[in-house]
Amino acid sequence: MVGVWAAASLSPSLSIKEHRLESAIGQHFETASSRRGIALAVGIAVVVTDFVICTLPIGPDVRLSLALIAFAVYVYLSDGDLRSLGLRPNPIQGWVPWIGISAKIAIAIAACLIVGLGTWRLLGNKLPIYNHDPAIVPYLFLHMCVVSPVLEEFLYRVVVCLALVKTVGCWRTIAINGILFASLHFVYGNPSPDNLVGGFFLAWMYLKSETILLPLMFHSVGNMVALGCQLASGYLHLNG
Repeated sequence: MVGVWAAASLSPSLSIKEHRLESAIGQHFETASSRRGIALAVGIAVVVTDFVICTLPIGPDVRLSLALIAFAVYVYLSDGDLRSLGLRPNPIQGWVPWIGISAKIAIAIAACLIVGLGTWRLLGNKLPIYNHDPAIVPYLFLHMCVVSPVLEEFLYRVVVCLALVKTVGCWRTIAINGILFASLHFVYGNPSPDNLVGGFFLAWMYLKSETILLPLMFHSVGNMVALGCQLASGYLHLNG
């Protein structure tokens, strides 16, 4: 949670104390306990199902179907108000304030990655080397920078945050979301430091901006940088 507290004070236009963090995300669930209950049940079912799916040799189409079904339920529960689900074209603060804060969040995540990998190396472990076949790079780009961000943002930001935010509040939602997202990457077999802390920042961005587009873009660009680093490490390993 330290990283999220830091994120909340990185920009004057977005600075806000912890207890004052509010969001219109899921506002239609606030006054109806039955809607909150259904949303929570859907969120739990989706997370459990997705964790199981990720342990099986199943394509992303099944996860996409899961996300679409859950989203359809939320659209119904919110009376078709897509903005309350985070489907708005712009952050409520506008795009300009988020340029600087996104860069600072990226630096914070990069610092966590450097510290994590440095610690891993000091413990005597080797850093991973990725020797990707050039023929599959377009597939990797599509998977890492398009498919995975879309699926994970709708499953773990939209579905999970909507299931929790009007029941446990924004900050507890961010904490739970970050833990679930980190756990997902343990299931993936990719518990890198950036994946362990990224969910906290992405959930905060979603609830604060009230649009899924912001964390989706941040996630996609982050994965693009990760892919570039993987390709560079493989090249240097082969030609160093």
